[in-house]
Amino acid sequence: MFRSMLRAVLALLLRLVFRPRISGLGNIPDSGPCIIAANHLSFCDHVLISLMAKRPVWFIGKAERLDGTGLRDRLRVKLLHVLGFVPVKRDGGAGGVDALKRAEEVLREGRIFGIHPEGTRSPDGRVYRGRAGVGWLALATGAPVVPCGLAGTDRVQPLGRLMWRVTRFDMHFGSPMTFPEFAGREGDYKVRRLVTDSVMEQVHTLAGLEYVHRYAPRSTPPAEATAGG
Repeated sequence: MFRSMLRAVLALLLRLVFRPRISGLGNIPDSGPCIIAANHLSFCDHVLISLMAKRPVWFIGKAERLDGTGLRDRLRVKLLHVLGFVPVKRDGGAGGVDALKRAEEVLREGRIFGIHPEGTRSPDGRVYRGRAGVGWLALATGAPVVPCGLAGTDRVQPLGRLMWRVTRFDMHFGSPMTFPEFAGREGDYKVRRLVTDSVMEQVHTLAGLEYVHRYAPRSTPPAEATAGG
C-alpha cells in the first residue's frame, strides 16, 4: 500500500512539474505480462516510464546500486524498490544471460518488464539498432511487446549530470506487438533479429527521431537500467 501511494504521489508531481506529452497509455494491458521496449536517451528514462505507466514497470539494474549503508544510500535503495528495480550483477556475458532470466521471471509472474533494446544510452539523441535480447524475451515468454518512443528525456537529465532539469518530454506507447508465427523459435538468431528490428522500427517511429542502422557505441557510460542481448 505504501509503495502504491508513494508511486502515485511521485507520478502526480512529475506530471504537474514537467507537463510531459504522453499518449497511448491505453495500449498497456490492464493485467498480465507485458514488455515495454523503449529507446534510451537518459538515465532517467526508466524512472519516467515507471512513474508514467498505469502499472508498475520492472527494470534490470546494477546490483551494486544497492551497496552502501548511509542514509542517502538507504533512501536510494528504497526509491529503487518503489520503481521496480531488479538487481543483477552485470559482469559481461554471464550477467546478460542472468538479466534475461530475471526478466523472464518477472513476466512469468504476470508483471510488466521494461527494456531498452539499444543496450546503452544514445550518445547523440538518435535511435540505434536494438540488441536481440528483446526478441528472445518476447518469443520465450509469449508476452506482448508495447513499443515506447521517448524524446526530450536527454534534456531532463543530460549525460553526465546528476540533477534533473524541468523541461517537457515526450513518451508515446504504441499498439502491443505479438509474434505467434515465431512461437518456439527463440533459439533462432535470425528470428530474434527480425522480431527486434520490427520492435525498433515502431520505437523510432513513435519517438520521431532519426534511426541509425548500427549498434550504439559503448564509449558512453553503460546503461544502469537496461537489458540488451
